[in-house]
Amino acid sequence: MSRGSRAVRSALAALVLSGLGLFPCAAQQARVDVILGRWLTEPRDGIIEISRANDDSYQGRIVGGNDPHRLDVHNPDSSRRQQLLLGQSILLGMHQDGASSWSGGTIYDPDSGRSYKCHIELIDQDHLKVRGFIGLSLLGRSQTWTRYLGASLDLSPAAH
Repeated sequence: MSRGSRAVRSALAALVLSGLGLFPCAAQQARVDVILGRWLTEPRDGIIEISRANDDSYQGRIVGGNDPHRLDVHNPDSSRRQQLLLGQSILLGMHQDGASSWSGGTIYDPDSGRSYKCHIELIDQDHLKVRGFIGLSLLGRSQTWTRYLGASLDLSPAAH
């Protein structure tokens, strides 16, 4: 058997295995990564950038907003209350658990200083439903985040 025909057979085998779900295909990977990027929070006061962490989970950090000098004054750890919110990770440990949903992680609410379990659902390419909750998902609050395509990370009225 020639080297070329072995390569063709290997490629066909990989194609068949990916069709059976035994090998992740590029389309599945692209779907998973659709949440990567910058998102505008529902009150339109923050920009969160979702990326992959070293452990392959998803994380989100504050990269912009309407008050770039805002401190984390509600943090339960008093030693962190003088830190800027800008640059802090507020979404941690999210894993895909369905075709268009992620869970298993937490979200930090800088307005209360509390962390909550989190569930994210992709509504469409440009909208995420982000739900923070205690215990059961019924006991929580949701926001719809919109994909942010703007160039400025400063949302303050003086910047516009």
